[in-house]
Parts: sequence; structure tokens; C-alpha cells
Amino acid sequence: MKVYLDNNATTIVDPHVFAEMEPYFVQRYGNPNSLHLFASETHPALKDAMEKIYAGIHAPKEDSVVITSCATESNNWVLKSIYFEQILTGKKNHIIISEVEHPSVIATAKFIESMGCKVTYLPINHEGI
Repeated sequence: MKVYLDNNATTIVDPHVFAEMEPYFVQRYGNPNSLHLFASETHPALKDAMEKIYAGIHAPKEDSVVITSCATESNNWVLKSIYFEQILTGKKNHIIISEVEHPSVIATAKFIESMGCKVTYLPINHEGI
């Protein structure tokens, strides 16, 4: 028997979600942010989905939500954004992470460390503490 234990990375698509998304996988697949005809078919659906997200999380305005393509991009963007904001405002220049973070967090930490940030890597024992 196979057991999939990496649901942090990806999960099976719920049949209802798949049914809702299927047209955008096979018929209306244009980049919704482009200017061509295909975009005009997908942009309204993206706008509707974003409005549902804003309403669902009570976002105060549209530019308060950033959608990224994956966790790696998100981790990279957040860590670099915080680091550069701290540097530009003269605040602290130190982050603390565990040694067992996602590889994207470790890689970004090493990058900002090379830029002069102090990074502390906390060790984890055999019990995960």
C-alpha cells in the first residue's frame, strides 16, 4: 500500500475543485493578465476568485494580498522583503531559523547572510526540539 505523506507540498485535488477548474486546464487557459483574447476569457474568473479570497480573509483592500506561484517563491519573497525593509529602516539585522527549515528558507537565509545579515541556525535534537 502506498501512503503519500508530503501534503505540505501538494495534495490530491478535491473533485469539486477539479470540476470548477477543468475549463481553465483545457479550454480557457490564457494568462489572465495579458492583453489578448485568451486573457479576456480568463481574467473575469481570476478577478472573481480574488474577490472571494479578499472577502474570505476580510482583506481591507485588493493590494493587501499577494498570490505567488509556490511556497518556495513565497518563502524567498517574505524573507528578502523583511530583511531589506529592516536594513532600509535601520532596524535589527539578525534572523533566527532552525536547521530543519524548508530548503527554500535555508537557501534564502544563506543569501541574506552573504549580504551581511546575521543568521542563527538553531539545532534540532532527535525529538525535534
